[in-house]
Order: sequence, then structure tokens, then C-alpha cells
Amino acid sequence: MKLRLQAIGHAFLGRQVFEKIDLSIDSGQVIALVGPSGCGKTTLLQIAAGLIEPSQGRLHRKYRRHAVVFQEPRLLPWMTARDNIAYGLRSVGVEKELRAKAVERRAAEVGLNARDLDKYPAELSGGMRQRVAVARGLAVDPDIVFFDEPFAAVDVGLKRVLQDLVIEAAARDHFSALFVTHDLAEAVRVAHRLVALSGNGEGFATDRSIDGTPGTRTDREVFDIVETWSRDPAFHELFDGAREHAS
Repeated sequence: MKLRLQAIGHAFLGRQVFEKIDLSIDSGQVIALVGPSGCGKTTLLQIAAGLIEPSQGRLHRKYRRHAVVFQEPRLLPWMTARDNIAYGLRSVGVEKELRAKAVERRAAEVGLNARDLDKYPAELSGGMRQRVAVARGLAVDPDIVFFDEPFAAVDVGLKRVLQDLVIEAAARDHFSALFVTHDLAEAVRVAHRLVALSGNGEGFATDRSIDGTPGTRTDREVFDIVETWSRDPAFHELFDGAREHAS
């Protein structure tokens, strides 16, 4: 076990967001966290990542280092792509030569061209900036990565490419991950296990393993799982919210 959340609860401005959350993330396991808008998915991820303190409960961490990849790239605008990727490595004291090698390796893994590494964020497309953000997270060789809807703002084609990058990196580097998404098909593609937060603040509506392994499920298998779950009462809040948004 890399991380355990025990009886976690959180309130904001006097309103209880959720309570009595128990969740364990095992070594090498990718867990997708879904739920209707406003249920507290990002809040729970930020608690797990240590960015905010819970109102209730305890966290048990058994890992050395983690990384966070946000929905927005959050790159430092005065730094080049190269320096943004190296930022975490510098903060932990990795020497210059090793930083340079790590940056080039991670940049290549996420599909960045060498000529793009000396560009500033303003000179990069949105998709390229998100690739830099993923490379920055992976550069520190994290034991666990927290993904907060990292591909929500990119087009469908690039989303698929970036999902595959995460799947391949997790399998290769054996890191654990908590992956927040509003897209059930994305959850089924990238994760070993899925948990769904209830919209009424009462914890998880469901917690289940996903058949197969990330990267091996066919498009048809992903579609069939999502289609079956769309008729499952545990996901009614998620699908009803999507329908209301579409209307």
C-alpha cells in the first residue's frame, strides 16, 4: 500500500463536502476517481496530495515522492519548457548533468521535439504545454502521481495520445496514481480500479475493479463497460449530470 485515506472528511464554509472516506492505493495501481460536478473530487485529490488539510480523518503515506498534474499546465512563464521540466529536479538537488538527461528522456517520452525545449510556454500550443506538465511530473520519478482532470481541455485526438502516455508510463515506471476525471470512458481506459464519489456528501457511491488491464482494453470493451455502467444506479448521478449539462 502506497497511500491510505482513513475516515477523511472535509467541510467548506460550513458545508460538509464529504465524510468518512476510506481509500487505499496499492503499489502500481491506477485508481480513477469520478463523480458529479461539485461532489469534491478535486478536493479529495488535493487532500491526498497534501495540498490542503482534511477537516477529519488521517492519511498514511508510505512512499518517497509524489507529483501532481493539474487540469491547467501551470508552467512558469519566465522559464523555457526545458527549465519547467527540470524544476522539480532542481528543487530536490539533482545535479545539472543528470537533470539534463532526465529532461531529454521525459520530453521524448511525452512526444516533445528537442527544438521545443528552448521555447517559452507562450510559444507552445495548449497540447504541448500539457505535455510539458506531464513530463515535469514524471521527471522526479514519483512513486505516486495525482492527476486532476489533466486532459479535460484538450481535443479528442490529443486526449487519446496523452492517455496512452500515462498508461505506458505507469506500466513502465510502476508508479501508483489517483486520476480524477469526469469522463467515464477515460476512467475505463487508464485505470485498474474506479471509485465514484456521491453527490450527496455520503462518500463513495461505488468502488470496483475494472476488467482487463490499462492499455489492453479495446475500444469496444471500453464502450461496452461504459454502456453497462450507464444503466447502473451507482452511476445515475454522473450520467444525469452529464445529460443536464448537455441540455
